[in-house]
Amino acid sequence: MSCDICHPKAFGYTVYFSDENQADKIIQYLSAENDMHDGHVINQRLVWVLESLFFDFLDYAEAHLNMDTIFAVQSDRQDPLKALHSLKNAREFQPLREASWVDEIIINKSLTTHYQPIVMVENGLVKIVGQELLSRGLSEEGKLISPFHMFEAARVRNRLFALDHACRINSVSNAGEVEKDQLIFINFLPTAIYSPEHCLKSTLELIEKKGIKSSQIVFEVVETDEVKNIAHLKRILEYYRKHGFQYALDDVGVGYNGINKIRELKPDFVKLALEFSNGVSTDPEKQEMAKSVLDITQEIGGVALAEGVETEEDFLYLQALGYELFQGYYFSKPVPKPIQELKAS
Repeated sequence: MSCDICHPKAFGYTVYFSDENQADKIIQYLSAENDMHDGHVINQRLVWVLESLFFDFLDYAEAHLNMDTIFAVQSDRQDPLKALHSLKNAREFQPLREASWVDEIIINKSLTTHYQPIVMVENGLVKIVGQELLSRGLSEEGKLISPFHMFEAARVRNRLFALDHACRINSVSNAGEVEKDQLIFINFLPTAIYSPEHCLKSTLELIEKKGIKSSQIVFEVVETDEVKNIAHLKRILEYYRKHGFQYALDDVGVGYNGINKIRELKPDFVKLALEFSNGVSTDPEKQEMAKSVLDITQEIGGVALAEGVETEEDFLYLQALGYELFQGYYFSKPVPKPIQELKAS
């Protein structure tokens, strides 16, 4: 059984006209453009419409009506008057409209997976030991849409739960491309999981169906917003570990993933943010951060991974410092099919 959070339904809107004469226009518009299935008249100043019709009507209103007198609020068809205290000018819904393409990405599962190798040095050779699976959106024309743009649009649309779920399922679906002895890093947003037992059930079922060993999977905590409820995050991570998975803390050193979280969350893998890997061989401040992250990671018994490695000098410096795993353009950009081997270095 699916839920509206992970499988979103269309938004509806209650539209209010402070000028009663303008309300007549949308009533006429509703009558002319559809059979009223997409909306209905509440009274002389209020109508309820589905989002597609609301956005179409905005074009008409911009051309023919006074937008200063038109207000709206997202609402449910069964209770269209519940949120009237939150009415705002109809122009303010333009960002929602501009980001509405992300709903189609989610509903149609218009996603593809790219793979970026994670490597270690063994007997002087660079060896691939894992792959990070990165979701990309696909436009109607087949062009790639970056995860940044997808998740920014999802944030505007309040679709983070749904997009995170869709990307996670997409990654697991394509994890069979990875070699059986390699690690599989899959990103997730902890704030997009309100109940691990419910929200992660389909993920775990798909992993089992695909025959992927739980020991291969590393769930990677990716967070652009501060996780205020650390206890909830720990519950998610404990749920993963209980089922035999490992987890990683991403982008350590920047944003909300400070080095203090390493001790608190005790991840299996700690990823030094690219801001500190890139140029570390010549920058004392980056060197200090790289060493601090490494020391704390070793203290908790985790494995330190430097991401964003782009030059040989940075790679050799981090290797000499004690980092075990590496990821970045120096080895490979994300690619549509996983790379199986790299040249010796």
